[in-house]
Amino acid sequence: MTAYTLDIQIDNAGLQTISGANMSIAILQPQANSNYQIVALLPPAMNNQQITWSDSQLVYSSSYALQSYAVLQINSQATAVSGQTYAFDGSTISQSGSSGLSGTVQLSNSSQKTITSGLARIFSVNGTQQPPAILSAASILANGLGSFQIENKIILTLLSGAQVGMAIPTPVIPNMSTTANKKRNAAVVAQPPLTLDFTAANPTQTVHFDDVSNVFVTGALP
Repeated sequence: MTAYTLDIQIDNAGLQTISGANMSIAILQPQANSNYQIVALLPPAMNNQQITWSDSQLVYSSSYALQSYAVLQINSQATAVSGQTYAFDGSTISQSGSSGLSGTVQLSNSSQKTITSGLARIFSVNGTQQPPAILSAASILANGLGSFQIENKIILTLLSGAQVGMAIPTPVIPNMSTTANKKRNAAVVAQPPLTLDFTAANPTQTVHFDDVSNVFVTGALP
């Protein structure tokens, strides 16, 4: 199992900029062709921040409806294995078979109501393990089947007005959608994101906050 590390560096001027704008560091996993991007982590801004995780994933169910700015919470979860199918019976998630689809986890909803489901992961922030963080989310009707792609990309940005687990409409995050003239909620503001792709060959990456452009860029502080 591969261990991944993201080192975030911010100088004192950057900390003042972030604090003065009332913004928070935000980590999300990009969801292609999705109406929503889910806030996984909002770690505190500091000079040196280290985020770590592994390949391990969870599949979850939530009774919270997936809609704009909803804050999702996990009601049940199970360890997810690539190529496997899981079933939610209304209270628990259990493995039900193999889908044969590598890099994908499936969940069948055998409850009698629509649920929200997707993948989650456990991160550690500066060595402290965090509660499971939702990475992806989709609505699954009763008797429906959801398929979730396992990804190891990370979006790093600044957000204001957000909460962990919040479903942010994709057009709210700059450069995440080609949808034009989409009405944005002024209560949630986002800076242009930095997308990082972690692999077994590239498990550790360092980024820093650029005081000129007010965005995160790759590499250590100069």
